[in-house]
Amino acid sequence: MKEALRKEMIKKICVRDGDKILDVGCGDGTFLSELTQWRDAEGYGTDPSEDIVRIAGDTYPKLHIETGYSDLLAFNDDTFRIITVCDDFHKFQHPEKFIQEAARVLAPGGRLYIGERALPEFLRIVCNLPSYLIPSKKNKYHSTYEILDYFKNAELTKFRVYKKKRLLLVSAKKPL
Repeated sequence: MKEALRKEMIKKICVRDGDKILDVGCGDGTFLSELTQWRDAEGYGTDPSEDIVRIAGDTYPKLHIETGYSDLLAFNDDTFRIITVCDDFHKFQHPEKFIQEAARVLAPGGRLYIGERALPEFLRIVCNLPSYLIPSKKNKYHSTYEILDYFKNAELTKFRVYKKKRLLLVSAKKPL
């Protein structure tokens, strides 16, 4: 599923020469590498796993990948034209805080892309039951409306929602 989502996101994201791209929850760096391979773009990634970050750094030495968390992005304001999350948003402990942080480090006119599995409403609720019943279980699949509400609260605009089979891509733009 993650590979199909990655491929759809690559089709929809317009990378230009000179772009700075941040992939949050970048894992082994594969998606970030694919985004930057055809353009003269700088790729940055963060992931909470030190072991995965080490592997990503060894595999893709041209990328700037470091250990980091979604709710505290260690970058200056207005830095990135593109910020991505590919199949990890449901793992973020503080998704609304992440959106606020992404809006802060996103350059004016830049776009935030969140790719997730598009679950039918009933299945999404069933998958979220453990997060409601077990306090330590934090994974939560958000509805499209919840994500759009997070965007609005962060003052992001020009929303786009794209669904294809079981894939969901939601994006928003930081005003100029």
